[in-house]
Order: sequence, then C-alpha cells, then structure tokens
Amino acid sequence: MSPLLHERLANKIRIRLLEPEDSLAHLTGLLHRAYKQHMERGIQALAAFQPEEVTRRRVSDGECYVALYMGRVVGTIMFKSPEQTARAWPGVPWFDRPEGGVASFSQFAVEPEYQGKGIGMELLRRAEDRAAAINAAELALSTPGPAEWLVAMYARHGYREVARWHWRETNYDSLIMSKPVGA
Repeated sequence: MSPLLHERLANKIRIRLLEPEDSLAHLTGLLHRAYKQHMERGIQALAAFQPEEVTRRRVSDGECYVALYMGRVVGTIMFKSPEQTARAWPGVPWFDRPEGGVASFSQFAVEPEYQGKGIGMELLRRAEDRAAAINAAELALSTPGPAEWLVAMYARHGYREVARWHWRETNYDSLIMSKPVGA
C-alpha cells in the first residue's frame, strides 16, 4: 500500500480511550477475529479465546485505546504505565526492574479487513507517545516467539528482544521486546 493511501486512511481514523458505553462484547470479538490467524498457526494467544470478563479485567488495568473508522471500533491497544506494568506482569524481571521505568502495551489488534492499512501503526504511535508523555525509560511488549512476522515487524520499529517468558495460558514461549522511549 502506498504511503499516501496510509496517510489518507490515518486521517479518517480517530483514536480515543475506551468509553463506558463501548461494547466489550464487540472488543472481545475484535480480539478473537484479529488473533484467529495465531490459532490457525497453532499459537494459542490469550486474546484469541479470552472471554468478555477477561477483556473487562484487562482493560481496567491500564489505558485502553480504540481506533474508530466510520464510527466503528476497528482496532485497539492497551497501554500500561511502569507501575501498572509491574502489577500486571509480576515475576517478569524486565517489567519489574529495580530501576523501573518500563511501560508496556498489549491486546494490540486490528480487524482483519483493516490490517495493513496503517491503523496498527497509529495505535502503536499512540502507545509510544503515551510512554514519552509519562517519561518512561522503555516501552515493552510480549509477543509469541513463533509469530516470526510479528517479531520482525516490532524489530523494524526498533524493538529488541530483552527476555523470554512462558505464560501459563499459552502454548509457546513469548519474547519480551522493548525499546528506549524516544528511539
């Protein structure tokens, strides 16, 4: 897709915080649809099958941003401050470093028919801007190690592997990837 087309679509989306009247059933369905490709490849990512109650709990643990296109939620990303990150992912040394300063994002998804159109990059930019606004030292994420296409995409955006972790809800080892804020 041409950069101009990305720019035009980016101008048509609006990113805002999840609001109480937004449907968590729709958001959960979006996650299931976006992560279906993982399941089809044998990668059991929590977002591919989590019930609505788990979505509710996860969105209450930070700042949930949604991307709207023509009034419809078509993407989402969860941002967590360093304090929220340490609470949400206890026991993972990178997220709970004594020197602190590691913000994170998760539940990053775009409706399949809108993937590859720049919406995900706008959501990622929002998380990076939030990390900079709160003076976080690093912005980190957890991604399935077997999802080589995601690992490569994050690497293209400056993220590097800093650790590996196995979440009990999954059937794979995750890569913890991080980058200095502002890099």
